[in-house]
Amino acid sequence: MKIGDIDIGELKPIPELELGDEKEVFAFYGLASFNAQCAEKSLVNFAMGYRLVDNSALNQEEWIEIYDGLNSNTFGRLLGQVKKQVALTDELLVLLNTSLKKRNWLAHDFFYDYAVHMSDIDGRVEMIEELQSLINLFQIADCVIEKLSQKVWERFGINEEWLQREMESQFREYQSAKNA
Repeated sequence: MKIGDIDIGELKPIPELELGDEKEVFAFYGLASFNAQCAEKSLVNFAMGYRLVDNSALNQEEWIEIYDGLNSNTFGRLLGQVKKQVALTDELLVLLNTSLKKRNWLAHDFFYDYAVHMSDIDGRVEMIEELQSLINLFQIADCVIEKLSQKVWERFGINEEWLQREMESQFREYQSAKNA
């Protein structure tokens, strides 16, 4: 799949609607929230990469301080920082601004706006379909931000292979702690 001139590859499949019950609404809400959070953390990493480019001689303490500062920012503040540092195409700006707006709506107003819909199957199906649409939007935003971010992080020797090794190492560490 391409967004502008960025090939984001294939998205993770979105689960199909099964029962349309309350639990399923909450499950899809959780998946939409998870994907929104992934996009937000991708923005943290993207903004961090640009901070490192501007401050190449950081020690570990300074690095952690900058990362923690960025990590405490909201999606909107992160997007604002990225917009100041990177010239994004109109298409990407629309995607990211829409993601921000929908992420905030999901977090603050989704259940309020759909309160009556929870009372019957048709309403819950409508909610789930909206959540499936949000999952797709947030996956696209996450992938686009990751692709843009890769270009910055490659300056520091962090590429796909490095990330894969790091993920495998963290998984082994997780398994070791779980089995201890």
